[in-house]
Amino acid sequence: MYLFDIEGHEFAVKPMNCPYHILIFMSQVAKYRSRVPLPFKIFEFGRVHRYEPSGSIYGLLRVRGFTQDDAHIITPGENAKEIVLSVFEEMKMLLEELFRLPVNKETLKARLSAADPNEIGKEFMGTVEEWRGAEAALEGAAKVINERYGIDYTIGVGEAAFYGPKIDFIMVVEEAGHRKEWQMGTIQFDFNLPRRFRLYQLVKDVYGIDEVYIIHRALLGSVERFLGAYLEHYRGRLPFVLAPIQFAILAIKTGDEKIDREILGVAKHVKEELKKKGFRVGLKESNKTGLSGDVRIIESTVKPAVLVYVGAREVKESSLEVRPYILDDRRRSKLKISFDDVQDAVNALEELARGFEEPAIKLAGQAPRIPGDYSHAL
Repeated sequence: MYLFDIEGHEFAVKPMNCPYHILIFMSQVAKYRSRVPLPFKIFEFGRVHRYEPSGSIYGLLRVRGFTQDDAHIITPGENAKEIVLSVFEEMKMLLEELFRLPVNKETLKARLSAADPNEIGKEFMGTVEEWRGAEAALEGAAKVINERYGIDYTIGVGEAAFYGPKIDFIMVVEEAGHRKEWQMGTIQFDFNLPRRFRLYQLVKDVYGIDEVYIIHRALLGSVERFLGAYLEHYRGRLPFVLAPIQFAILAIKTGDEKIDREILGVAKHVKEELKKKGFRVGLKESNKTGLSGDVRIIESTVKPAVLVYVGAREVKESSLEVRPYILDDRRRSKLKISFDDVQDAVNALEELARGFEEPAIKLAGQAPRIPGDYSHAL
């Protein structure tokens, strides 16, 4: 941690989100008592800092300040296994639906870190009953995941943190042409925080429950590390909702002033209308001789989610050539949008975009749109 001595008191740049989440739970219980439902769940994208050795810093994959998709769940012991399973299903949906990363026995495996039973109470804090209950919940969930999806798991005896067992999900992704393993989600039990904050007694007094667990969970872990591995895997491409430029419009001029005015008129109208609808767009003026070079530069730098071609043929045929990038296939598909009015083409492009936004809507209830004109980046 980054530690500082200020006037005789020790301070640290925030290394974790856990204490604040527990204090929120305690304040809610103080106000509303047993009306606060269990399991209690709280989540944030929390910025934290760790003093990593300088030699280990590596791009986005190992940083000193990072963001966690961090949640804490306070649950009765009887719900622990179901909580672990629900976290896995949430992680699976996020990876498959939004990021188009397949979750199966070839791409994912689980590693359960357990205590050395002879060291419980010494190297590993807590009681034998706590460890047995938590490890049984984790292994029970791992067995169900194996039965449903064929995902294998291993148990590392003695590999648990001193404060509780955990299960890590390891995904195999491509990096620079090689297959490499990266840790994704983590589900971690904690026997330290309940004691530090006296939660066991609080829950017993308010709810009459003797067995309660605090579970840390992260679906992606470090967002920076996940994005680093993800960008390597898909060679710099992001899903439509996260792509820096969602629509790149290429106006292919001919040298004929009249035709070029029509081409630019259609291209600019499409760009402005897509921007009004909330998309990140860009317009690049090109020509037949320079088109392939322009496309090569665009594809090797900003990598837009959708390319839209407007040339003499498109103007003559009242159509657009549209090439969306399909992450599942790792290539661009090709389709033609015909229109009577340019606004019809814009509406068709929005309909195409809605299909790409559907996973985000499924996850979050909406697909946030952040409009912008990024023509300067093309």
